[in-house]
Amino acid sequence: MTKAAFRLMASIAAAAAMAGFVGAVRAQEPPALETPPSGEKTAEEPPDGVPDEAVESPDSVGEVDEAMEQVEEEIERGLPAEFTIEFGDTHDWMRLTSGEWLKGRLKRMREDEIEFDSDKLDVVKFDWAKVDRLHCPEVNTYVFEGKVDLIGPGVVTKDTVLVETADGIQSFPRELLLSIVDGEPRERNWWSMKLGAGFSANVGNTNQGSLNAYFELTRADYRTRTRLRYDGTIGYADKEQNVNRHIGNVQVRLFLSHRWYFTPAAAQLLNDRFQNIKLRATPGAGAGVHIFDTKRWEWDADAGLGYQYIEFLSTAAGVKNPQNDGFVSLGTWAELEFYKDIELEIEWRTNLVYTTIGNTNHTGKATFTIEVTDVFDFETSFLFLRTENPPPRLDGTAPAKNDYQLIIGVALDIS
Repeated sequence: MTKAAFRLMASIAAAAAMAGFVGAVRAQEPPALETPPSGEKTAEEPPDGVPDEAVESPDSVGEVDEAMEQVEEEIERGLPAEFTIEFGDTHDWMRLTSGEWLKGRLKRMREDEIEFDSDKLDVVKFDWAKVDRLHCPEVNTYVFEGKVDLIGPGVVTKDTVLVETADGIQSFPRELLLSIVDGEPRERNWWSMKLGAGFSANVGNTNQGSLNAYFELTRADYRTRTRLRYDGTIGYADKEQNVNRHIGNVQVRLFLSHRWYFTPAAAQLLNDRFQNIKLRATPGAGAGVHIFDTKRWEWDADAGLGYQYIEFLSTAAGVKNPQNDGFVSLGTWAELEFYKDIELEIEWRTNLVYTTIGNTNHTGKATFTIEVTDVFDFETSFLFLRTENPPPRLDGTAPAKNDYQLIIGVALDIS
């Protein structure tokens, strides 16, 4: 190698080393901070009136209580146009009518019940009437009667709801508040799903078994609830099928106020081999009322009109098949909570078929649930089905009027 070539390679190596050293030094320098446009908040900056950081206990309760007192004083004097809520902490706080404060995160408030994720007690539920004050510096969605939705940080006093929106402070009477949803509206928050299964078997002198499974999908936002459910049961005795029933239900409910709701669409589809029903479809519509709505007991009643289509698997000579009728629907639903994890749900539905009274049918159901975890339940259900005057089959026999079913199983609740 010539001396000139050697010098050239040495120069290149030195230059590369120097470039690497300079790059390493620059890598250690802190990156330049981007300055947001004038008047624009950074992503980490809290809303106006919210402290930059959480208040340390035991001062936090005092700070929040003082902030709520100031809000109530401003409400009594009349809120000025430039008023801003000065929150006492970055966390949500809830005070009960007993005077106790809970710190944590609001999950939701709906149908006069609030769910609150407490730092110490995990998720707890209370009757909304037992909540004296609510302090929520995070953005939530507040839903009022009259189709009014407000999004922003807010506080709830004994009589008033204040929400700090993009258009300024909005004030509404507490009695008009229908629900509170955690955060801004997001479609995924409206959906929940439940899966359940039960199995029974007997082997020996009698070989029999049955399997029941159900699937329930619900979409519930702050004004509507749509529910789709399927129940299926297959059973055998001594290798002969003795149960083959499939029930599908769909219901759309629109909440008009705390008391009233409208059901623009509801239907049941039934296929039952041993009731001699190939398909019974009962679409209809109606309206209902919350008779009782307390923490421990809820009771609804509704009524409506509908159309019934029924096709039998076989019929005796002279029996029309299929049949088309009109009916009046009368129903009731109740839920009784014995303890926070134990409840009983009872439902009854009568379709009074006024064009062919013998096709009048009833469905009753009672479900006893024990919540083991947030997603796992034990369930015991009793199902009653009745048709007033089922027509005879082609061979002259007639199905029994009544069917009873007892199911013991487990359920997975995903929401």
